[in-house]
Amino acid sequence: MKKTLLFAVLIAATLFTAVSCASKQPVEEDVAAPSQAKITAMAEEGALDLSEFQSPDKFAIKYDDEAYTLTCKGPEYLYFDLPEELIPYETVVTVHMTGVNNGVEGFRVWIDTGSQKDLSDPVYLDAVGEGLPSGDFDITFELNANKDVGGKCLWIKGPRWGTMIDNVVFKSISVVYN
Repeated sequence: MKKTLLFAVLIAATLFTAVSCASKQPVEEDVAAPSQAKITAMAEEGALDLSEFQSPDKFAIKYDDEAYTLTCKGPEYLYFDLPEELIPYETVVTVHMTGVNNGVEGFRVWIDTGSQKDLSDPVYLDAVGEGLPSGDFDITFELNANKDVGGKCLWIKGPRWGTMIDNVVFKSISVVYN
């Protein structure tokens, strides 16, 4: 009986050691490959990763990884950090944006330091100057940091002071330094 008990203890200790060692093995995470939409959008020169948006109002902005879109329904603003700071009065960037305006007002865009106080001249995205026509858009425009402090963020806000971004879906945003 002592031999049986000793054998059982040895087996239990061996199993415990095997399980303990196995549980310490690194676990490979199941990381999904980027969607084809993201691969296509990120292939453009200067592409910003839509998933890296910044905003205090994350509930009004929905990032869809599979479709690679950023849907904005009611945030006051969002912004993206830029890879390089713009030099005041010198650096000019070309911004290219694609998406769908499902609302009626659109948005405006500018370069800023991150404070919303030191902004370049905002670009109002419409020939009229106040809103973007409903439907698909593919727009390209230039911006610079024309204040003495430069700029390091691309800001997207409602079309006028105090308004929200009204149901805009961004499919791609790129910023190329000229």
